[in-house]
Amino acid sequence: MLTLTKDRALALALLLIVAVMWVESGSIAPPTSWQPYGSALFPRILLVVIGVFSLLILVRSLLTKAPERAGAKQLIGEWFQSRRTILALFLLFGLYAALLPVVGYIAATIGFLVASLALLMGINTRRKWIINLTLSFTLAIVIFVVFRYGLNVWLP
Repeated sequence: MLTLTKDRALALALLLIVAVMWVESGSIAPPTSWQPYGSALFPRILLVVIGVFSLLILVRSLLTKAPERAGAKQLIGEWFQSRRTILALFLLFGLYAALLPVVGYIAATIGFLVASLALLMGINTRRKWIINLTLSFTLAIVIFVVFRYGLNVWLP
Protein backbone atom coordinates (compact mmCIF):
# COMPACT_ATOMS: atom_id res chain seq x y z
CA MET A 1 0.00 0.00 0.00
CA LEU A 2 1.24 3.48 -0.85
CA THR A 3 1.78 5.97 1.92
CA LEU A 4 1.90 9.70 1.47
CA THR A 5 5.54 10.66 1.94
CA LYS A 6 6.92 14.21 1.91
CA ASP A 7 8.15 13.79 -1.67
CA ARG A 8 4.81 12.51 -2.91
CA ALA A 9 2.90 15.26 -1.12
CA LEU A 10 5.25 17.90 -2.52
CA ALA A 11 5.00 16.54 -6.06
CA LEU A 12 1.21 16.32 -5.95
CA ALA A 13 0.88 19.81 -4.45
CA LEU A 14 3.20 21.27 -7.08
CA LEU A 15 1.33 19.54 -9.90
CA LEU A 16 -1.94 20.94 -8.57
CA ILE A 17 -0.45 24.44 -8.34
CA VAL A 18 1.00 24.14 -11.86
CA ALA A 19 -2.40 23.09 -13.22
CA VAL A 20 -4.17 26.00 -11.54
CA MET A 21 -1.52 28.49 -12.65
CA TRP A 22 -1.64 27.14 -16.23
CA VAL A 23 -5.39 27.74 -16.36
CA GLU A 24 -4.96 31.20 -14.83
CA SER A 25 -2.20 32.08 -17.31
CA GLY A 26 -4.89 31.95 -19.99
CA SER A 27 -6.22 35.24 -18.60
CA ILE A 28 -2.96 37.06 -19.35
CA ALA A 29 -3.44 39.56 -22.15
CA PRO A 30 -2.81 38.19 -25.66
CA PRO A 31 0.21 39.39 -27.66
CA THR A 32 0.12 42.85 -29.10
CA SER A 33 1.56 43.97 -32.42
CA TRP A 34 4.92 44.83 -30.83
CA GLN A 35 5.06 41.66 -28.71
CA PRO A 36 5.87 38.60 -30.84
CA TYR A 37 5.06 35.90 -28.24
CA GLY A 38 2.95 37.54 -25.59
CA SER A 39 3.31 37.95 -21.86
CA ALA A 40 2.13 34.42 -21.06
CA LEU A 41 5.08 32.70 -22.76
CA PHE A 42 7.65 32.99 -19.98
CA PRO A 43 5.30 31.95 -17.13
CA ARG A 44 4.13 28.96 -19.16
CA ILE A 45 7.72 27.90 -19.87
CA LEU A 46 8.42 28.01 -16.13
CA LEU A 47 5.22 26.07 -15.40
CA VAL A 48 6.24 23.33 -17.85
CA VAL A 49 9.68 23.07 -16.24
CA ILE A 50 8.19 22.92 -12.73
CA GLY A 51 5.63 20.35 -13.88
CA VAL A 52 8.27 18.10 -15.42
CA PHE A 53 10.43 18.22 -12.30
CA SER A 54 7.38 17.54 -10.13
CA LEU A 55 6.57 14.47 -12.19
CA LEU A 56 10.18 13.30 -11.79
CA ILE A 57 9.92 13.71 -8.01
CA LEU A 58 6.65 11.78 -7.99
CA VAL A 59 8.03 8.92 -10.10
CA ARG A 60 11.21 8.75 -8.02
CA SER A 61 9.21 8.65 -4.80
CA LEU A 62 7.08 5.81 -6.16
CA LEU A 63 10.16 3.79 -7.12
CA THR A 64 11.87 4.08 -3.74
CA LYS A 65 10.74 2.44 -0.53
CA ALA A 66 9.20 4.73 2.08
CA PRO A 67 11.63 5.49 4.91
CA GLU A 68 11.01 4.36 8.47
CA ARG A 69 9.49 7.01 10.70
CA ALA A 70 11.79 8.48 13.28
CA GLY A 71 10.73 7.94 16.87
CA ALA A 72 12.23 11.01 18.53
CA LYS A 73 11.52 14.61 17.56
CA GLN A 74 14.39 16.91 16.74
CA LEU A 75 15.14 19.78 19.04
CA ILE A 76 14.52 23.31 17.79
CA GLY A 77 18.25 24.04 17.67
CA GLU A 78 18.87 20.98 15.52
CA TRP A 79 16.00 22.00 13.25
CA PHE A 80 17.54 25.44 12.63
CA GLN A 81 21.01 23.93 12.29
CA SER A 82 19.88 21.45 9.64
CA ARG A 83 18.07 24.18 7.70
CA ARG A 84 20.46 27.10 8.03
CA THR A 85 21.20 27.19 4.29
CA ILE A 86 17.52 27.45 3.43
CA LEU A 87 16.96 30.19 5.99
CA ALA A 88 19.99 32.09 4.69
CA LEU A 89 18.64 31.83 1.14
CA PHE A 90 15.30 33.29 2.28
CA LEU A 91 17.15 36.20 3.89
CA LEU A 92 19.23 36.70 0.73
CA PHE A 93 16.09 36.75 -1.39
CA GLY A 94 14.51 39.34 0.89
CA LEU A 95 17.62 41.49 0.60
CA TYR A 96 17.56 41.03 -3.19
CA ALA A 97 13.91 42.13 -3.37
CA ALA A 98 14.70 45.19 -1.24
CA LEU A 99 17.76 46.17 -3.31
CA LEU A 100 16.20 45.56 -6.73
CA PRO A 101 14.47 48.96 -7.07
CA VAL A 102 17.45 50.77 -5.51
CA VAL A 103 20.43 49.45 -7.50
CA GLY A 104 18.68 48.00 -10.54
CA TYR A 105 18.19 44.55 -11.98
CA ILE A 106 21.67 43.69 -13.20
CA ALA A 107 23.60 44.75 -10.08
CA ALA A 108 21.09 43.24 -7.63
CA THR A 109 20.82 39.99 -9.58
CA ILE A 110 24.57 39.54 -9.91
CA GLY A 111 24.98 40.16 -6.18
CA PHE A 112 22.17 37.76 -5.31
CA LEU A 113 23.48 35.03 -7.61
CA VAL A 114 27.06 35.35 -6.37
CA ALA A 115 25.97 35.17 -2.73
CA SER A 116 23.43 32.37 -3.17
CA LEU A 117 25.70 30.23 -5.35
CA ALA A 118 28.54 30.73 -2.86
CA LEU A 119 26.23 29.57 -0.10
CA LEU A 120 25.00 26.55 -2.06
CA MET A 121 28.33 25.46 -3.56
CA GLY A 122 30.40 25.91 -0.45
CA ILE A 123 33.11 27.88 -2.20
CA ASN A 124 36.53 26.88 -0.98
CA THR A 125 38.63 26.82 -4.15
CA ARG A 126 39.55 29.30 -6.85
CA ARG A 127 37.87 27.09 -9.47
CA LYS A 128 34.52 27.32 -7.67
CA TRP A 129 34.83 31.11 -7.47
CA ILE A 130 35.48 31.30 -11.20
CA ILE A 131 32.45 29.09 -11.89
CA ASN A 132 30.31 31.16 -9.52
CA LEU A 133 31.27 34.51 -11.02
CA THR A 134 30.97 33.24 -14.59
CA LEU A 135 27.50 31.79 -13.99
CA SER A 136 26.30 34.85 -12.09
CA PHE A 137 27.38 37.40 -14.66
CA THR A 138 26.27 35.28 -17.62
CA LEU A 139 22.82 34.42 -16.23
CA ALA A 140 22.05 37.97 -15.14
CA ILE A 141 22.99 39.43 -18.50
CA VAL A 142 21.33 36.69 -20.58
CA ILE A 143 18.05 37.02 -18.66
CA PHE A 144 18.21 40.81 -19.02
CA VAL A 145 18.78 40.54 -22.78
CA VAL A 146 15.98 37.97 -23.20
CA PHE A 147 13.49 40.15 -21.34
CA ARG A 148 14.59 43.48 -22.80
CA TYR A 149 15.14 42.55 -26.43
CA GLY A 150 13.36 39.21 -26.89
CA LEU A 151 10.19 39.86 -24.90
CA ASN A 152 10.32 43.69 -24.92
CA VAL A 153 9.87 43.84 -21.15
CA TRP A 154 11.74 46.52 -19.20
CA LEU A 155 13.43 45.39 -16.01
CA PRO A 156 14.24 47.79 -13.16
